[in-house]
Amino acid sequence: MSASTPFNFSVRTGLLFTIEGAVLSLIAVTFILGFALLKWLRRTVITWGRERPSDPSDSSLFLNLMLADMIQALGIMPNIKWMSDAMITEGTLCTAQAALKQVGIVGVSLTSLVIALHTFAVLVLRWMPPRHASKLAVLLIWVCTGLIIGIPNAVHRNEYYYGPNGYWCWIRPNWTAELIVTEYLWVWLAAVAMLLIYTVMYCVMRGWFDIGRSADLPMTSGNAPTVEDIEEARQTKAIAKMMLYFPAVYIVTVLPNSISRWLYFSGTPPPAKFALFANTVFALSGLANFILFLTTRPTMVVGEKVVVVSEPPDSPRSPSISKRTYSESSSLGQLPDRKLKNQNQYALQDISRDTTIASRLLSDNDIEQSPMSLTPSLPSTGYLTANREHHGRSRKIVPEAEDEDEGRLPG
Repeated sequence: MSASTPFNFSVRTGLLFTIEGAVLSLIAVTFILGFALLKWLRRTVITWGRERPSDPSDSSLFLNLMLADMIQALGIMPNIKWMSDAMITEGTLCTAQAALKQVGIVGVSLTSLVIALHTFAVLVLRWMPPRHASKLAVLLIWVCTGLIIGIPNAVHRNEYYYGPNGYWCWIRPNWTAELIVTEYLWVWLAAVAMLLIYTVMYCVMRGWFDIGRSADLPMTSGNAPTVEDIEEARQTKAIAKMMLYFPAVYIVTVLPNSISRWLYFSGTPPPAKFALFANTVFALSGLANFILFLTTRPTMVVGEKVVVVSEPPDSPRSPSISKRTYSESSSLGQLPDRKLKNQNQYALQDISRDTTIASRLLSDNDIEQSPMSLTPSLPSTGYLTANREHHGRSRKIVPEAEDEDEGRLPG
């Protein structure tokens, strides 16, 4: 069974633009997912047989966003056949397109929302999530996506649920409630929530109001601002402005398509050119997200470098060990540096970078070290840092004089 009215040249040209937008997004997300796989394989080979520390950048959420964008782009590929045939033919390909579009769109919406919540918690509330929080969030996203899409499919399993709808395949027009609940409700919810979250984040970073951050980011009291105050204020404004890009990009990509759908739901179908333009912008979502994160939070895109350094084999009582060094960056990626001025805050320094910490000693797989300096010092690398230290199984204080007998870990 085919669509009753063949597509004219104008519609087929519009479908071509949607295909081109999807191809650009598909190339971008395939590149980054392939790069992530290559990086994982390389890290696995480098650290083979050794304990593998977690990646501080934990780009799980970003990679999940790229995966959802890939599914969404793949859902547009059947437009090639509809454009070629000048009509939509029902069947397996039509059903696959409808399902892929649903999964991709809902996945992108939920992942974008979770990234916004994660950014707010880390940057504003100063809450560092548990080690596997991002991976659990990814699992929860797909469980919710499966329920949102799967339940209506199960309810209507014996009915014609998927089929031609406009210029592609989707849920049939007679299922208006399902059209909204299983897709556009989550698109609009994510857009509104992101707008609110990033607006609050912008106001907090500008210092217009406070959310329990006075202990972490104390303001200079009394006299005129110092040079450090002025520099911190400049960097804070840079972060605040950057935060506005995320909801802006998401809203720009979903707004035209949302307007088109609202017109459709209201009984006034939009002009073909506008509907196809809106879908083309929507198809560019993957490319837009890739460019946005690459320019603002590159650590989430490319990850962090692993450096393995082994002890000389003849080092006394020091079996061959490896030291993994990651660039000092939080999962927020590249953000302007924020220097903490509160001397009561403790910053744990990377043992490969901190020259104030006394020597580390390795004996029978137990790490020994002298007391650590409690003076905070964050490197001015242009990143919002989240310094971490991997603790050994046991530690004890030893005199500095024993260094020559026990051997010293490379600094």
